[in-house]
Amino acid sequence: MNLAIIWHMHQPLYRQPGSDVAILPWVRLHAVKDYLHMAQVLARHPDIHVTFTLTPSLVEQLEDYAAGRLVDRLMQLAGKAFFSPDEKQYLLDTCFSINQAIIAQYPPYQALLDRRHLARLNPDYFTTQTYRDLLVWFNLAWTDPNLLESDEFLAGLIQKGQGFTVADAQTLMAKHREIIGQVLPTYRSLSEQGQLELITVPFYHPILPLLVDSRIAQRPSPGLPIPDPPFRAEEDARTQLCWAVDKHARVTGTKPAGLWPSEGAVAPEILSMVAEAGLQWLATDEAILGESLQVYFDRDESGMVRRGDLLYHPWRVQTDHGDLAIIFRDHDLSDRIGFVYQHLPGAQAAEDMIVRLERIARSFGERPDGLITVILDGENAWEYYEHNGDVFLNELYRRLAQHPDLTTVTPSEHLAQHPPTDAIEQLASGSWIMGDFTTWMGDPEHLVAWSHLRDLRETYGIWLQERSPEPTTLHLVQNYLFAAEGSDWFWWYSHRNSSDQDVLFDQLFRDYLTAAYRSMGIEPPEALSQPIAGMAQQPPPPRHWMTPRLTASPDPTLQWKRAQVLRFKASAGAMQQAGGPLQAIRYGNDENQLYLRVELAAPVAEFALEGYLRTASGQFLIRLGQGQSTAFLSRLENGSEVHIGPIPCVVSGKVAEFSIPFSQLGLDLKQEDVVIFALVVQSQSGETSRFPTTGEVALDLATGP
Repeated sequence: MNLAIIWHMHQPLYRQPGSDVAILPWVRLHAVKDYLHMAQVLARHPDIHVTFTLTPSLVEQLEDYAAGRLVDRLMQLAGKAFFSPDEKQYLLDTCFSINQAIIAQYPPYQALLDRRHLARLNPDYFTTQTYRDLLVWFNLAWTDPNLLESDEFLAGLIQKGQGFTVADAQTLMAKHREIIGQVLPTYRSLSEQGQLELITVPFYHPILPLLVDSRIAQRPSPGLPIPDPPFRAEEDARTQLCWAVDKHARVTGTKPAGLWPSEGAVAPEILSMVAEAGLQWLATDEAILGESLQVYFDRDESGMVRRGDLLYHPWRVQTDHGDLAIIFRDHDLSDRIGFVYQHLPGAQAAEDMIVRLERIARSFGERPDGLITVILDGENAWEYYEHNGDVFLNELYRRLAQHPDLTTVTPSEHLAQHPPTDAIEQLASGSWIMGDFTTWMGDPEHLVAWSHLRDLRETYGIWLQERSPEPTTLHLVQNYLFAAEGSDWFWWYSHRNSSDQDVLFDQLFRDYLTAAYRSMGIEPPEALSQPIAGMAQQPPPPRHWMTPRLTASPDPTLQWKRAQVLRFKASAGAMQQAGGPLQAIRYGNDENQLYLRVELAAPVAEFALEGYLRTASGQFLIRLGQGQSTAFLSRLENGSEVHIGPIPCVVSGKVAEFSIPFSQLGLDLKQEDVVIFALVVQSQSGETSRFPTTGEVALDLATGP
């Protein structure tokens, strides 16, 4: 059976508009630790074929670093003999931002970490020399350990350990620039040799369906809040694709065949523009295939998908510009590399992956076009692995190269031999995260940000019609506008994701909006001077009695429009694990009943639900068994369940709705208007999701109509 591995390389746009300074160093640091490293590991295994994305906006940042056109603040500080109070604080905030297991490998660096708390209380506790040592150690720790061991200068800094000079720090930055200069030529060389395929991503990493029409976000999430009026810029989506194809051709010498839509986000509306741009195939997540076919890809207790006959081969979709091939990632295998294997010794992790691939091949390898697709972030996981992932990657590649039944291929190689025969009549809309768009749309901060972007886009449209701008000015405005359309800003505005740099990302987003206005000769709106991140949350809808008819309709807007909404908070960070089934919980009440609506990303019948309620009179459990349509209420007393009886419940598709009489909860609405609640959802394989992820949440009930 063939195996396609796609490593996705992307970092946000850290350059301030019109500036040669990046406010954060992560493009440079990932380049010297991960981008070159991933290509060099692959080169050691010439029989292994894999695929990489290099986001065009990332490529531009790499080019500018290598050419000396871009620096970051740490590079600037490397040349300073003394540091201001603000610079000291910046070094303290930034230079411990790495897995502490890596810091522990270097005793001088660990000694700085051990004293960090004292410097935070009084920044002058660290001398200027100590701050310079911290800067150098941070940049060394973010360097590929193979280079630290093989490069004479870098190894010398490790040996020196402390007392680094300004010249040491500056030479280290020059060494980093030299390493960055090797990244793109190395990828191009391996591509020309046929060992890897480079594919593209929309230029500034936007969520294409949301550019086309923000109302598309409501398809997988009916009732999801969106800006009013909606954002609509289909032409921008088309242009970002064309720019990506052109940039790829300039850098590699050939046009790309494949596309990873940013975050695997797809909708029927983007297919024609993908084909029109000259691309031949695209990839997304298994959740999209399942929704397109109305099949839920449940798994057995070991994580083996049950309908691999549908998942493990390419499909095709029709467009006005010809057919496109489309492949779907196995999110369990992908997430294992991204999130699970970091906790295992590298060789053991590689063994586990091989065993799982073998099981898939034995079970679903009868089709000649059989293809297992693994797609994940290729840069963020490795600081948690042994030796920056070397042990795992080398062992995995070695075993795959020797395996009689598993062959690594690029998607284009596979599709050339096995053009897809099965067609998808109607592609679902969604992304790789829970099969929807709620990571980038629906939260209060999202709505403010999208509204600002919509207003800019409308102004831009009028400006185009009235001014007929010169090409240079037009290109400048488009760059600022398209940069503001990138997904990363909305990722960090989500309640699911948070970082120490939220304020910086917010400022950058508003800076790009402002720069676009000024490049058109238009004064930016005053609202752009107001922060979006951390703004006062919009109040929830007023609490009034409601009496919904239990229908479990996919659309909650008719019966549940007056309900309070709780949305599931997934893992925080730059990487987010797919597969969480909980999407939203809606609740409300009238004088006599509490009403609950649970919305999942997959059919309710595949899960067991347990809802915990606590009132002044005691604790209660609502239980809906897997595949059941009758829910039961019990009272929890001294660790035991006292059965009360069935409660009204309707289950349909991905929705379960419940009605719980206050009388059975011993609740007097006149004296008490708060119920404490938690929900646990368990899959067939025993995996559980909980809302909230820790503790409980208070349901504020309405006390009157």
